[in-house]
Parts: sequence; structure tokens; C-alpha cells
Amino acid sequence: MLRVLHTEWSNGWGGQEIRILLDTIGLLDRGHEASILCPPESKLAKEAVKNGIETHLLDIKHSFDVTALLKIVSLIKERDILVVNTHSSVDSWIASFAAKIANVPVLVRTRHLSVPISKHILNFVYRMPDAVITTGESIRRMMMEENRLDGNKIFSIPTGVMLDRFHPGVSGRGIREELQIPEGTKVVTMVAVLRSWKRHGIFLEASRIVLGVIPSIVFLIVGDGPGMNNIQRKIEDLELEKNVIMTGYREDIPEILSASDVCALTSESAEGVPQAVLQYLAMKKPVVATNVGSISEVIRPEETGLLVEPNNAEAVADGILRLLQDEKLSKRLGENGRFRVEKNYNYDNMLDRTIELYTTIYRHKTGTQGGTT
Repeated sequence: MLRVLHTEWSNGWGGQEIRILLDTIGLLDRGHEASILCPPESKLAKEAVKNGIETHLLDIKHSFDVTALLKIVSLIKERDILVVNTHSSVDSWIASFAAKIANVPVLVRTRHLSVPISKHILNFVYRMPDAVITTGESIRRMMMEENRLDGNKIFSIPTGVMLDRFHPGVSGRGIREELQIPEGTKVVTMVAVLRSWKRHGIFLEASRIVLGVIPSIVFLIVGDGPGMNNIQRKIEDLELEKNVIMTGYREDIPEILSASDVCALTSESAEGVPQAVLQYLAMKKPVVATNVGSISEVIRPEETGLLVEPNNAEAVADGILRLLQDEKLSKRLGENGRFRVEKNYNYDNMLDRTIELYTTIYRHKTGTQGGTT
């Protein structure tokens, strides 16, 4: 049995935090012990508690927070933690040193974003773990090529989709009724945390172009985040109030996607393999996405979706219009997308690979041939 501690410094709520939650739930479901250390006011803390996960609340003030360091060392020893998995910059500094001081057998860092890593000499924190998990192969390659990190210690394990929850049999009728979307009206949806690199402004500019061709479409922006006010102002500036609905944070994403005809993601950077794109495909939805990060690993042009260059509203609009107007293409892309997710990006596969990695390192470090204790 593994005893795993996930650490997170960020107060945000997006793919990174959801991955931590999913990993922890999966470990618990498989009979392991797992807990999360995160800020007291974070959404992750609230969701962890709601899911019955042991949650350790700690506000890490900065990368040299000695008080936080000592508290984590004490926690690790008290719980006899076997695996520490860090996720953000600040908690990786503090928790990595804590793990070393407490002689934790397995230290792992998960790198969620494709943002380049500083080459500063002090950034040796990436050389401390026994392994680094990335959410896409492009991030792994970047770390090897740009940062000269050992590729044998970096493992691409994209976030998996719960296929029993995200499947095309889910009904979207309730969502259309709630949002008062008339029957027969086409819906184009983007699910993403409201942050600058997701480039919701490009999605809105593309929406205006599409409306010039098909005036009755409804566009959904699903998610929450610090960019809320800026996006609302952009909607007003483009006079899209009648056609764009901001739903805020929602937990009924399968139902929202079921109510959608086309899905999009307009990020300009920072992506691994986005959970939203995988969820779109699991629901057999045709997708237009920007070619950044590891998105091209799952969106194969003309096979599982359409890829466009980032920051190009016209290209996004052209892709949306093409999918709305070509039902045969949309159906083929959706079918292929579901098949690809079932084969390569399912939730159980993610857990299998993650647990196997933890266990292999533990056995190697401790000389144990059997299971963990």
C-alpha cells in the first residue's frame, strides 16, 4: 500500500488542481492512502474535503518559508509518507527539501504547463525528484532539450478522462432548458479556466465572425477565474451580450458538452494535453483547437479535430463554421476522437501508469521486491 502526499501552493482552480484531485481519488479507490496539502482558502481544499480526502491546510508564504518546511517534515514523519508529489513552484521548493530531510523514499514532481522553465542555476529543484511527470510529451521534450534534464527520469502521463461520466449518452436537454436555448439553435462551447493564456478574447472575436454568417448561434464560456471581468468587458465591447453566455464554474460539464454542437480551445501557450479537449472528444464532439503545447498529440488534423494557429480569430471562426456546416465531417471527427480517448487517455490508464511509477521507484530505492507497506 502506498502512502502518498500531494502538495499544491496555488489557490487557483483549473486542470492542474483537478488532476491532483483525480489522482488522489483514484489512489484511495484502489486501496492506497493519499492526502493533499494545499492553501486553506483554495478551491482544491474545498473540493478535497467534499470528496472525503484527508486535507492538510498550509499557507506556504514563499520558497524559503522555514516554518512551512518544518511543518511538512513533521507531517511526513507523522503519517509515514512514502511518496511526495509536488505540483507548483513554491510547494516544490519547500516540499522537496522536506521530503529529503524526512527521508521519503519517493519524490516526484508533476509539471503541468508547457511554459519554458528558467535555466537559472538555482532552479536545481527539477533535479531533486526521483522522477518528473509531465502532462504531455511536448513538455517532456522541452525539459530534455532546453533544460538538459535526464529524459530517463521524465514520464509523460496525460490526465485521463472518466469515460463512464463523459460519454455521448449523457443528455444535454436540461442545460438547454436552463439556459433558455431554443430547440435547433447551434451551440459552440469553450471550457477553460478564465486566465489570460486561454485567450478567451480570440474565442469572442471568432464568435462575432461566425455570427456574421449564422446569426442565431449561442456561445458558451464555461469556467471561472481571474479573467472574469476582462472577458465580460470584451463581450460588451463586441456587442455579443445576446449570443454569449458565461456560465461560471460548473460541475455538470458532461451535460453542457452534450448540449453543444462544436467545442473549442483557443490557448496561446502553457498547455500540456488539456483535460477540456479530452473531455470534448470523449463526448464525440467536433473540436477546433490551437496548435500549442501537447494539443497536437490528441488532436490530429482532419482525423480527430481541427488544429489552427494561436491568436488567429479568423482561423478559429473558419474552423467553427466548417464543423457547423459539414455534419459528415463533424461526426467522423467525433467518432475518431472518442476512440482515441478510449485507447490512450482513459482514467484507469492514467492511474495504472502513475501507481506503477511510484511503486517502481519505491522498490528501486528501498530494495523491496514485494509490494509497498
